[in-house]
Amino acid sequence: MLNNNKIEVWGYKTFRPFRIYWALHEYNLNFKKYKIGSRTGETQTNEYLKINSKGKIPTFKHNNITITESAAAVSYIIDNFKKPKDFYIPKTLAEKAKLEEWCIFSLMELDCLSIYILRRHEKTENLGLAHIYGEADNAIKTARMHFEKMIGACEKYVPKNSWLFGDSPSQADIIFTSCLIHCNSFNLKIKSDNINLYMERAKSRKIFQTAYKDCFND
Repeated sequence: MLNNNKIEVWGYKTFRPFRIYWALHEYNLNFKKYKIGSRTGETQTNEYLKINSKGKIPTFKHNNITITESAAAVSYIIDNFKKPKDFYIPKTLAEKAKLEEWCIFSLMELDCLSIYILRRHEKTENLGLAHIYGEADNAIKTARMHFEKMIGACEKYVPKNSWLFGDSPSQADIIFTSCLIHCNSFNLKIKSDNINLYMERAKSRKIFQTAYKDCFND
């Protein structure tokens, strides 16, 4: 396992940097925060573009390792630092595959094909960026339909009284929950009592609360 050494994170106030904040807090790792926002001009400076040529947030850096995708940064943290007692790590290849299934499902079906489409094409008054990417009513409609369908598809696999893989949170919980925490902002209704209760359990975790405050407060 690696020593803590120097960990840095660029970005805050959105659910993608929050994934990294949550993982770091679960592992009780100290890190330096650069609270820069998307579409503020802060990600387009020459200084930042040298770190992340995509000009986006988040960016994670540990010593000489730089990672510019949030899910990959979470994986790096989980794989390279000492595991806390209260955190789930798969022990078999089958368990690992099921965990990865949850992560990929959340990133693709919930984030990319639902929430981010709303972010790009909703009007400004609905927290969207249609003034940049253009209005697309049909895309918005289908994104909402897809979200509801995918929530329905995964509902029965969400435990009624625990995290996705038992009594401790996992990488899958970080990715899945992060995709749901902004649903109210886009008026995405989660019609599953099971998932709503799961979300309440996640939000009641003190480490979640600390990470959320750290990420979303100035």
